[in-house]
Amino acid sequence: MGILNITPDSFFAGSRVQTEVDYLKKAESMIKDGVWMIDVGGYSSRPGAADISMEEESNRVLPVIKSLAKHFPEVFLSVDTFRSEVAQQAIENGADAVNDISGGLLDSNMLNVVKRSKVPYIAMHMRGNPQNMVTHSHYNHVTQEVVHELAKQVNEIVAAGIGDFAIDPGFGFAKTREQNFQLLKSLAYFQIFNQPIVVGVSRKSMIWKTLQLSAAEALPGTIALNTLALFKKASILRVHDVAEAVQAVTLWQETEL
Repeated sequence: MGILNITPDSFFAGSRVQTEVDYLKKAESMIKDGVWMIDVGGYSSRPGAADISMEEESNRVLPVIKSLAKHFPEVFLSVDTFRSEVAQQAIENGADAVNDISGGLLDSNMLNVVKRSKVPYIAMHMRGNPQNMVTHSHYNHVTQEVVHELAKQVNEIVAAGIGDFAIDPGFGFAKTREQNFQLLKSLAYFQIFNQPIVVGVSRKSMIWKTLQLSAAEALPGTIALNTLALFKKASILRVHDVAEAVQAVTLWQETEL
């Protein structure tokens, strides 16, 4: 799953694109590198990021999704949003799936939109919102509590009649560096949901803070953790660097034969 950020302030500068030429070139490069899904987001969800209006988010992502669907109809597109109206508009403009960092908790109409539109859904675990989630990282047993809280969201998803969905433990969202590593160590526990597991650790601070580097220098660490996630039953890797992720998956698959 390749990341395409239509934002001016995402934590990794290399993932930001602003013009049509830029995002079409980026998407074309991802496709050549073997991407399966391109995830388009217009709302920066890094810790402490500024809130933006729904109108601004829509203005960022809708033209991009429409253009990508036109130029690359063979590519599966997801919209990275927690707002049901943005999701609905994105689907109408060519999005094939919804990737929701709140798992439906920040917009009570999201599950209705997904059900009505009959598109796949990714539900991530997060507490609070991007502006305050750093204050919600107290856990007695992080894996058990994240599983328990995701279970409530999964129950809502199933009750809404949505059958095609994946779950994401939410690395970096209301979790400390240490808690992120504990979640990764225990990733196989999330098989309890019997749904695909999405892992998004690409260039995140759990890597570069541990290695005392910057996000720009965190590609080797990202490859290492993505490979570990595959062995711990991750189904989808959400990444900035598609070619390197595809190489990791290819080599991992050789050990699974």
